[in-house]
Amino acid sequence: MENNFFEENLTYINRMVCNIILSTTLVPFSFLFLSSMGLWTVPVGFSFLMLFLSLSVWVIDSLLLQNEKYSIISMYLGLSGISLFILALGLNKIINVSIAFGIPPFVSCLYYNRKVTKRVSLFSYLVILISIFFRGFTLSKFVDIVGNSQTQIQWMLSSICGVSLEFMFVIIITNYLTRRTHNTLQNMITIQEQRDIAYNELKHSNDQLNETQLDIIEFVAQCLGSHDLFTGRHVMHTKKYVEIICRKLRENGHYVEILTDENIELFSSAAFLHDVGKIHIPEAILNKVGKFTDDEFALMKSHPEEGHKLLQFLPPIQNGLFNKIADEMAYCHHEKWDGSGYPRKLSALEIPLSARIMACADVLDALISQRLYKEPMSIEQAMDVFEKSSGSHFEPCIAQAVIDSRAEIEKEDKLFKDSENQSNAEELQWWLRYHANRNIS
Repeated sequence: MENNFFEENLTYINRMVCNIILSTTLVPFSFLFLSSMGLWTVPVGFSFLMLFLSLSVWVIDSLLLQNEKYSIISMYLGLSGISLFILALGLNKIINVSIAFGIPPFVSCLYYNRKVTKRVSLFSYLVILISIFFRGFTLSKFVDIVGNSQTQIQWMLSSICGVSLEFMFVIIITNYLTRRTHNTLQNMITIQEQRDIAYNELKHSNDQLNETQLDIIEFVAQCLGSHDLFTGRHVMHTKKYVEIICRKLRENGHYVEILTDENIELFSSAAFLHDVGKIHIPEAILNKVGKFTDDEFALMKSHPEEGHKLLQFLPPIQNGLFNKIADEMAYCHHEKWDGSGYPRKLSALEIPLSARIMACADVLDALISQRLYKEPMSIEQAMDVFEKSSGSHFEPCIAQAVIDSRAEIEKEDKLFKDSENQSNAEELQWWLRYHANRNIS
């Protein structure tokens, strides 16, 4: 993180320095303007020379900024370019810019790098000495601060002493600023890194907790499923089919903003509990071989309401979002698009999206899986049911998502059957023996 921060800052400040270099073009333009007004006399040639210098450094620095591997070169070129621009001004005997030599060291503080600031400060100091040396050969008259005449050597020595004293304070201040700022930023970065570590540990713990909660829910669903012959594995099948339908819906351009990867995971996990209300249905009715009586069917139709009531006692999972989806699925997965379903006869978009998807997954598995009262339907026959029920039982785009997912559904169905046929046969034999013994007694 520390390296990333200082690398990003290097790039950002390089651009800033490049802009500063471009802004120095205002100086020669000012010379030309003031000279034309008769307020100052700066040679036109000198003004254009300064303009050429500014633009040349700016163009080269701009090109270097296009490639990050030249960031260090760009940094030193920019800072030295400012110093050289000030040196060029200082070589003109008309202009006195001694205090301006402190600008590059202060600009270098923006990089939060003590070594860079020290190097730039030393370079700026050498530039000042060069400026004093050359000015000593261009001035015709040498006077001290109070107007006393001096020799050339006396003037140069006194100027060097004065500038050195001034620049000593510049070096002290910039060094202190850079050191203090760098240390402060390092401490801030260290604190942020510690926070990130703590956050990641907390997130990992939360992820583990969520995973454990979902594992417990899967276990509970399996236990509830064992209450219902054959459909004990129904919840495992529908979990997979919900995921397949969700992804195909999104691929087809429907409910893209809702069907994020996170929400698809929640939808498929919540499918575990869509039949939780069946725990309140007597086993003899759940596993009845023949046709239900009117009273038995009415009791079977109560399982969405019972599931809704039971899920009110489920502790909040994922800030309650999982609970909301699970409740929608349990309560509304027998509602129909045309409003002819139960328990509340909701229609169209009144039915929550999760429940509309769950309805398709629920019917799909019921059609292609074995039950006590029927053999599994073929995939082709099941697809025909969805085509005919589109717009009546199912929302058209969701029914189409099922049809479009035929190949993947067929693959998953084969995997389920290959792994479950033996245990299904054993369960059936156990139930037939149990049912026969009850009839004899």
